[in-house]
Amino acid sequence: VQGKAVVNSISLKEGEAAFREQATKCRRFGAAIVVMAFDEEGQADTFARKTEICERAYRLLVDEIGFPPEDIIFDPNIFAIATGIEEHNNYAVDFIEATQWIREHLPHAMISGGVSN
Repeated sequence: VQGKAVVNSISLKEGEAAFREQATKCRRFGAAIVVMAFDEEGQADTFARKTEICERAYRLLVDEIGFPPEDIIFDPNIFAIATGIEEHNNYAVDFIEATQWIREHLPHAMISGGVSN
């Protein structure tokens, strides 16, 4: 079979042990992975949370598991911005700035913006 499998998705939602187990299985089969900006506290909805979670996941994957960084695809969460709720006003800016930060600080990782609704 030609091509590369892409697992959509894993996250730190269930903790580091489950994350390591899932990532190790994906690596064993040569699959790339989409990593959601989601941890034990929930989905990342600010620039700081997005970058904190993505960097944590990257370090676990690359430094501890030996995952090829070019097989990591981060999804730093796109949220609706036209909700009329003031606290949502910065969602688009936070997403864009997080993608720039990922490009600059997490070498060879890719980015996906999953728009689902």
